[in-house]
Amino acid sequence: MIRVLVICTGNTCRSPMAEVALRALLSPELEAQVEVASAGTGAGEGAPATPLAIATVAAHGLHLEGHRARALTPRLVREADLILAMEPRHAEWARSLAPDSRDRIHLVTDQGAEGGVAEAGVRDPLGGTAEEYADTFHLIRSHLLRWVPLIRAEIERQEGVR
Repeated sequence: MIRVLVICTGNTCRSPMAEVALRALLSPELEAQVEVASAGTGAGEGAPATPLAIATVAAHGLHLEGHRARALTPRLVREADLILAMEPRHAEWARSLAPDSRDRIHLVTDQGAEGGVAEAGVRDPLGGTAEEYADTFHLIRSHLLRWVPLIRAEIERQEGVR
C-alpha cells in the first residue's frame, strides 16, 4: 500500500481537486494499492470544498460534495509515502512538522515542469473565476499524470517486481 497525501492551504480547492483527480488517474489494479488523501496547512477543520471546486471536478465526472477539510499534522506527514505540495511554502510547512520525512515531500509540479515553473507550484484559485478553477484543475491533473508512473514503480518495487 502506498499512501499519497496532497497538501495546499485550506484543503477546500486545490488539494481536494488533486485528490479526486489522482484517484481517477489510477488504473484499477493501482487503485486498490494506493490510498490518496489531502490536507491543508491552514485548514479550517470540517470546511466543505468550495462550490467552484465541486463544479470544476463535476465537469469531469468526479465528486467532492462530501469532502471536509482537515489540518496537516505531523502524523499525516509521517504516515504518507509521498506528499505532493501545491506551493513551496506548503512543502516547507510539512518538512517542519516531520523533518524525518523530507525526502518524501515534493511540489506537485516537480514532475514534468520546466525551469522556474516547478519552483512556483500551483497558484490558489480561491476567489477566482470558474475559468481559473478549470485552469488550476487541468494544471494539477497534467502534473499528476507524471507522478502515476513513479507511484506504479514504487508499488512494483515493494512487491519485488523491480
